[in-house]
Amino acid sequence: MIQDNSAANYLVDRDELLRIRSLRLLTSGRDYVFFALQVDYQGKLNPEIDVAAFCAPEGISYAARWELDEGDLYKALGDLRKKGIVVSISS
Repeated sequence: MIQDNSAANYLVDRDELLRIRSLRLLTSGRDYVFFALQVDYQGKLNPEIDVAAFCAPEGISYAARWELDEGDLYKALGDLRKKGIVVSISS
């Protein structure tokens, strides 16, 4: 059995995700918000989303943190709800 020791972990943080988005490698808001949630709530993603609770430590809104307008954020969360990833959305 050959074991590949060259594999490395690739950490995606906020800056890297914004760079990926600027390169248009993520084509849907749904995918972008899904990955943004994974960055902020790594291993703790709760399928019940309270949008008002999504605030960065600096007190800016979640939509502003991820450079989304509020309509795009809600649309992306709605798409995630349709896919069964998010169960409910409240504000």
